Amino acid sequence: MNRATIGLLYRNEMRMLLRDRRTVVLSILLPLLVLPAILFGFKFMNEWRQEQQDTTTYRYAVVGAYADSVRALIARGETRAAGGPAENVDLVENGDPAETGDPAEDGGPAGNAEPADTGDDDRQPASFLEVEAAMPDSSLEAGDLDFYLEALTGSEADSLDLARAAADTAETGDGDDTTEHGEEAVVEVTVADERYPGVPVVRVYYRANRDDSRRGSALLVDRMMDARKQDRAEALRESGLETDPDEAIRLSRVDVATPAQAAGFYFGRLLPLLLVFLTLTGASVAAMDSVAGEKERGSLETLLTTSVRRIEIIAAKQLTILSVALFITLAQAGNLFVYLGLGFIDLPAEMDIDVSPVAVLVLFVMYIPVAIVVSSLLLLISAYAKTYKETQLYLLPVFLGLMVLTAAGLLPAVSLRSLIAVVPVANVSVAVREIMVGHYDIPMLLVASASMLLAAFLMLRWSSRMLDNERLVTAQDMDEADLAGGAALFPKRVLLWFLGMWAIVIIAPSNIDALTRLEGQWAFNMFGVFFLGSLLMIQVHRLDWRQALAIRPVRPQVWLAVLLLVPSTLLTGIFVVGLSSVFLPFPEELLEQFASELLPDDFPLWQIMLMMALTPGIVEEMAFRGLLLHGLHRRLRPVVLILVVGIIFGLFHQALFRIIPTTYLGVVITTVAVLTGSIFPCMLLHAGNNAFAFLLYRYGVEIETWPPELLLLNVPVFVFALYLLYRYRTPYPGLLPFRKGVRGDPAD
Repeated sequence: MNRATIGLLYRNEMRMLLRDRRTVVLSILLPLLVLPAILFGFKFMNEWRQEQQDTTTYRYAVVGAYADSVRALIARGETRAAGGPAENVDLVENGDPAETGDPAEDGGPAGNAEPADTGDDDRQPASFLEVEAAMPDSSLEAGDLDFYLEALTGSEADSLDLARAAADTAETGDGDDTTEHGEEAVVEVTVADERYPGVPVVRVYYRANRDDSRRGSALLVDRMMDARKQDRAEALRESGLETDPDEAIRLSRVDVATPAQAAGFYFGRLLPLLLVFLTLTGASVAAMDSVAGEKERGSLETLLTTSVRRIEIIAAKQLTILSVALFITLAQAGNLFVYLGLGFIDLPAEMDIDVSPVAVLVLFVMYIPVAIVVSSLLLLISAYAKTYKETQLYLLPVFLGLMVLTAAGLLPAVSLRSLIAVVPVANVSVAVREIMVGHYDIPMLLVASASMLLAAFLMLRWSSRMLDNERLVTAQDMDEADLAGGAALFPKRVLLWFLGMWAIVIIAPSNIDALTRLEGQWAFNMFGVFFLGSLLMIQVHRLDWRQALAIRPVRPQVWLAVLLLVPSTLLTGIFVVGLSSVFLPFPEELLEQFASELLPDDFPLWQIMLMMALTPGIVEEMAFRGLLLHGLHRRLRPVVLILVVGIIFGLFHQALFRIIPTTYLGVVITTVAVLTGSIFPCMLLHAGNNAFAFLLYRYGVEIETWPPELLLLNVPVFVFALYLLYRYRTPYPGLLPFRKGVRGDPAD
């Protein structure tokens, strides 16, 4: 390569970028201003919030037969909050008025919220005003009240307990979590640790979607509980109760982390997301204009007619995009040092982060290979697309994929001393979190850096080889398909179809209440997304449905192989689950909760089999091993094809800890589809695997507790089943050869 030529092209590319206002704003000004704007905004909002807390008067009402005693308790709490003596007045004959509440009201002590966990000092200035309200629930909804308290006598509370118990017995499991006041947004808090029969109840109703309602109710409950503790102490002293000091133990939690370490832990979890987001945003502008924009303008073909070698053009464009990515990384490192390291912004105590020059330097060095990986990916996308608009479409899946990897730092259970250290981008995200708390695990930081440097080198090499292909750097790729449309255009559009389906599966449940229940989500995903989406793809692109869905017969030996694969795939998957727990460890409680929600005990077995085994085995296979495999089989070589289809299948299963195991299952099923050329064995394997897993769970069979020797006996069965498939294969028609220059399978 001629360095002088590359330098000339590079300088020309940079001049063109700097003349574009959009590039200047997104690649220079935005990265320089975003972090300071966030920090200044945090400071302003904290000061404004504190001012609002000091001047806000919270309006509340007290209703119920026990209201006078509750007012007395509130008065004692207000007195203690003001720093005065808390006189023990108006004690009730039938017990401590604060010994109230019913843990059954909200599924546990203290209801749906922890009143003390407000982030506010319980001695802070605040005023409360009791107002009259004939209909407090309506006043709360209208905003005339911030919250209200309902005080019930012991007999009223006992009657309510009996009514609730009867309702729970008759519960059909419809998942309705509304209160008796009919509004999901109204949250009920019981002011008690435990309740005994005959003890009164105080319930606080507030709206979690209103800041004043949430904060005011929590603050008042905090003060009431403080007064209740004082009442207990006074009652014990007046009764003359004596205890042995050796038997009295005071529990205390001591946080040995410094405030800077605590603030750095939380800030370090968000910093990688911000850095990757800004790098993608700024560098993508340069990348889109670098190749795709020149294709659209027709200037790239003119450049190719000169004596400049193609590799020199690629190198200049790669350096241009990399320069933008490195500038963004350097700008954020400078922002961290100036605004946090030098204390240029007077942040509140909870954001007092200690950022040393060493930390800034280490962060910058670790993000250099990340910038290389991002710039190489963006250049490949720009070269692959023919137009500026098409490049924008391809950026979305890359953006989502990188953000998912970067989100590893948000998982507190993931440590750098695990296999995450060799996962590109994710390892840097976890390392940043540890660096921000001042923990420098030098050996693992070196492992993460070496892994990222290797990934950056491979990405650079891959992008150079891919771009040294005339089909990618000209605007002639698949022009005939664009003109013909229909089935010829489907291979180019299939990933966009599945991207849209994935977005619907992710977004819809959070916006439609009916989809939060198992039956609604099952019906929507199976028939509204996968089945209807498959039919639309066939109809829009005028596909031959038999070929698109791989409706082909198979040899009889294939069925024996699939029957052997049903249990052996599940058992080998146990090892995959164990391996994935090293990458992404999750608490056992979370896994058990997910399993109980996915397989509720009140569902009959036939319904579970229909919803979780039979229907996915048919409908999901139509989408993934049918249309997705059909759309990609002439574009990707078999090994890559199997991995890509398996990964996409795993990403559709939303829970993060399910992605790796379901990807493994998707890879095995796609292998069956490639070797048999038919969808029918895939349907049997998918449905059989799910049914086998659900039966084991329903009857309490814990495979994880089996001896390792027993699990190892499954490996030969798994290998033998794959051998049978290969021995009696009828490969998927039209597959590319396994390697360039190598003929395809003779049986093809």
